Amino acid sequence: MMSEYDLPLVVASFLVAVLAAYAALFFGARLTNAKDSERRKWLSAGALLMGTGVWTMHFVGMRAMPMDVAMSFDVLMTAISWLAAVVASGVALHIIGRDRLGAALFIGATLSMAGGIVVMHYLGMYAMRMSAPPTFNIGFLIVSIVIAIVASGAALALCRKLQHMDGSGSLAIQFVAALVMAAAICGMHYTGMMAMTFPEGAVPAADNGLRGGWMGIPLAVFCIALLAVALVVTVRDVKHQRELAVFKAEEDQRVAELAFTDAVTGLPNRSALEQRLLDILARDDAGGNPFALIYLDIANFRELSTGMGDESLNAVVREISAALQDQMSEQVFL
Repeated sequence: MMSEYDLPLVVASFLVAVLAAYAALFFGARLTNAKDSERRKWLSAGALLMGTGVWTMHFVGMRAMPMDVAMSFDVLMTAISWLAAVVASGVALHIIGRDRLGAALFIGATLSMAGGIVVMHYLGMYAMRMSAPPTFNIGFLIVSIVIAIVASGAALALCRKLQHMDGSGSLAIQFVAALVMAAAICGMHYTGMMAMTFPEGAVPAADNGLRGGWMGIPLAVFCIALLAVALVVTVRDVKHQRELAVFKAEEDQRVAELAFTDAVTGLPNRSALEQRLLDILARDDAGGNPFALIYLDIANFRELSTGMGDESLNAVVREISAALQDQMSEQVFL
C-alpha cells in the first residue's frame, strides 16, 4: 500500500520541525522574566507556534509516505489533533517558565508535552478513517513513546537552561538545540509511522472533508512562513523593548543627575552638598576623617544681577566656577 518516502517532503518536515523547535526555545526562554500580560503573550505565542509547527511536521511527514490511493482526513479529528499539540505545548511552557521548578513539576511538564505529541501523532493517523483497522508494532510503538518523552524532556531542559543566557552565544546554542530537537521530533514521527500501519487495500473514508494534497508542501510552506514571520516580528519586538529599557535607564540617570547638578555651572548643587555631608557623617570612621566646609560668596552679586542680562550673568558665574575648579585638587568637593 505504501511506497518509498518522498525526500522533498521529508526535508520540508524537518525544516518545519527546526523552526518549531527554535520558536519553542525562543519563547520559552523569555517566560521566566516576563510578568502578567507580557507572560501571557509569550506563552500564547509559544504554545501556538510550537504546537502548530509540530502538528504541521506530522502531516507533512505523513504525506512523505505516498499511498496508492488519495490521502484524506477527517476535519474534526485533524482539528483535535492540532488542539492537542497546542494545549500540550502551552501546559509544558507554562510549567517550565515558573521561577522555581522542582523535579516533580519538570516530569509533569515533560509527560504533558510528550503525551500531547503522541496523541497528536496517532490521532492524526486515525483521522484518515481507513476502511480497515490499523495494526500496531508494539516495539516501534514503545520506542516512539520513549522518543517523545526524551525529546520533550530535552526540549524543556534546554528552555530552562537558555532562560539564564543572553547575547549572540545563546542564539547559536538555541539554533544547535533546535536542530537536535527537530531530529528527535522527526525520529518520533517516522518511528510512529512504522508502529502503526494499515492493511493492503485499505482506503480513507470517502466522506473525509480534508484532502491530502493540501497537507504536503502547501502546508509546509504556510507553516514555515508563519513561523519565520512570527520569529522576525518577535525579535524586532524584543530589540525594541531592550532599546526602550536602555533609554528609560539613561533618562532616569539623567534626571537623577539634574537633581544634584547646578544648571548654570554644571557643579554639584546644594542637594548634592547635603548628600555628600550626610555620607561623610554616616561613616563608621567619621571621627577620624576631619574635613573643612568653606563658603565662598561673589562680592556685589546683587548689583551685578541687576545691571546685567541673564546670559551675561551666567557667563560670569561659569567663568568664576571654572577658575575655582582650576585651582582646586581632586579631593575638593566644589
